[in-house]
Amino acid sequence: MHHNYVGKLVKINLFDNMQINMKKNKVFNLIKPSINEIAKYVPGESKISGAKNVIKLSSNESPFNIPKKIYKIAGKLIEESNLYPDGDSASLKLSISKKFKINRNQIICGNGSDDILSLITQAFGRENSEVICSEYGFIYYPIISKIAGARVVIAESKNLSVSCENILKKISKKTKIIFIANPNNPTGSIIFRNELKNFLGRVPNNIIVVIDGAYSEFVTDKSYSDGIDLINNYENVIVTRTFSKIFALAGLRLGWAYSSKQIIEILEKVRGPFNVNLFAQRVGSLILEEKNFLKKSVAHNHLWQKKLTKFINLLGLDAKITYANFVLIKIDKKRYNKSVILKLLLKNKILIRDLSSYGLGEFIRVSVGSSKQMNKFLQVLKGIMNNNAVKKNK
Repeated sequence: MHHNYVGKLVKINLFDNMQINMKKNKVFNLIKPSINEIAKYVPGESKISGAKNVIKLSSNESPFNIPKKIYKIAGKLIEESNLYPDGDSASLKLSISKKFKINRNQIICGNGSDDILSLITQAFGRENSEVICSEYGFIYYPIISKIAGARVVIAESKNLSVSCENILKKISKKTKIIFIANPNNPTGSIIFRNELKNFLGRVPNNIIVVIDGAYSEFVTDKSYSDGIDLINNYENVIVTRTFSKIFALAGLRLGWAYSSKQIIEILEKVRGPFNVNLFAQRVGSLILEEKNFLKKSVAHNHLWQKKLTKFINLLGLDAKITYANFVLIKIDKKRYNKSVILKLLLKNKILIRDLSSYGLGEFIRVSVGSSKQMNKFLQVLKGIMNNNAVKKNK
């Protein structure tokens, strides 16, 4: 009797599963074919199960907390959280326009710059069109392009840097958008002003060029352009920026973009009605006024860009020159076992970014943390590199 009951249950479960799978297949048939090509975006690791005092150097975040006076002011906004925020982010746009000396009517704000990047593909991408992305570029660009139904065309990089020449070679009649990160994530390289201007002058003006400047505030080289000074000369260019990096507001999700008035008006039609929350708008305006906070952040990053690169190279690894708040490191697979290095860092409660998902199997990326975190990381890494377990030619 018992066995018959179990047998019936098994049959019922098999039937149910078959029905569920049939329903799933019907759903899959409704999806744009390009979406089936998408792998979910996976951010850098942020936690180690059961561990405290973890050193997180995996997501290029600011190591500094925002000034206390800012979150004391922002705390009062809780009383207003029953009301919708300003859908137009007018006050924040005014603050951005003053800070960067730009026209507030040419600014759009978003729930992180990734929100705006997505709006761009929704507005200008379409099925059977093409979007050009650089090899070893931010992996979110292909994701949002495929969501729009576009085909992603990859332009080969040159020495791990964005190659403007190779992007130009990939342009076709179907090209609608070109994505460039400057500085580039995850390689830390930049395109200098003259090369950028030359490139933009050769791109047809019916193609949208997105210059993602998420890390631009960290660049101190005067030969660099964040793209803002070029907007008036190139109406097809959109510069995107974020408050997540140097402005230390990653948890509030806040970004903005600057472009021609015509393009901004189009993006404003596409965005969600209240896409930037009350706290992000207010805190964003306040942090822009903190000149000393920004100076401290730039100086700290500049110091560790050099120090980190030099020390890592002395350990026998290959740290690439960087213009951002992270360092790209090559681990020679003939000499060292990368997986063992990662495991030993994890054992010491240090999280960094493995770049295998970017097609950079021999590379890792390390964010610039606080001086205390950096000193600890270098101390641990030195011990690991002296460990015979990581060496292949013992």
